[in-house]
Amino acid sequence: MKKADTRLSAPSESAPPDLIDEAERAWTTDTSADNARIYAVSTRILYVATLIEQSFGAQAQLHGMNTGEMLVLDALHRLGPPFETTPVRLRKQFFISFAGIGKRITKLADLGYIERTTHAPGRGSQMVRLSPAGLAVLRSSENGLDAAHTRALATMDGTEVEMLGGLLRNLQQRIQKATSAALPSPPIGEGE
Repeated sequence: MKKADTRLSAPSESAPPDLIDEAERAWTTDTSADNARIYAVSTRILYVATLIEQSFGAQAQLHGMNTGEMLVLDALHRLGPPFETTPVRLRKQFFISFAGIGKRITKLADLGYIERTTHAPGRGSQMVRLSPAGLAVLRSSENGLDAAHTRALATMDGTEVEMLGGLLRNLQQRIQKATSAALPSPPIGEGE
């Protein structure tokens, strides 16, 4: 397998001007080139995250949801079959803390994307489960690669995607370590 070229390439002659590259050049008048590059990379990550959020939000709107509601469906899906948990555990599945999880659950139940049941009779413990309609929404989205960010990632070869994922994971872990793990690790299961 061909090893990926990890050198950063300069913008091509035909590429439109990149405002972050231009800003990086301007920032070098106030700070070192290394500091300007670090700031430019941080700015680019924030911008890419904003673009992904907008793309994800547009995808959610196609199904009558907002981004937070789609993330609830995604959190249930990450749990694996039978795609159910309590609202308290569901909240722990988010990458960030969301207020108003109850409102999201209510809207998703009204849309038919999740089902609510009582877990233990007499104990009042509610369970939420991804409905077949909710699972169909998620599967149609991932199979169709209909979001702009997934289409863009699909244009990269496997080595590039793997390298990008590894670099972002490494950066995430370094930031978490530097902030004394103030942010939770991305969840991979219920953990309870």
